[in-house]
Amino acid sequence: MSATGECEHLVQYYETDQMGVVHHSNYIRWFEEVRTVLFEEIGLGYKGMEEGGIISPVVAVSAKYKTMAKYCDTVVIRAEVVKYTGVRFDVRYKVFDKATEEVRCEGTSEHCFISPEGKIISLKRSYPEIHSRLDKLVNGDREA
Repeated sequence: MSATGECEHLVQYYETDQMGVVHHSNYIRWFEEVRTVLFEEIGLGYKGMEEGGIISPVVAVSAKYKTMAKYCDTVVIRAEVVKYTGVRFDVRYKVFDKATEEVRCEGTSEHCFISPEGKIISLKRSYPEIHSRLDKLVNGDREA
């Protein structure tokens, strides 16, 4: 298992503009969709983490639009956790057309871990089992 995941998405009419092209804001929603799937797949789903007192807000997000996705296209959204420090993590995304594999969008998001009260959490210190699992998935045998 690694810190990667993907999902497919059929572009809906409401996600497009008057020209039938996906509105740029939807890519950010798709990033969240695949990130949620990814964390569920690695056993660290948001619902369980939040019930355990760990919240991971987005602190930055970026997207580079390469080509246009259109109504009724099926896209694949792929995510990979590329950096994990115990306090923060970064995710890289790629959205591509399922049929042609043409890249539609690439992006990144940065996150931290906070308590429900908004205080920064170090998973390494406060949740060592979760830290160890995430560290091994992202960093392999390197020390975090």
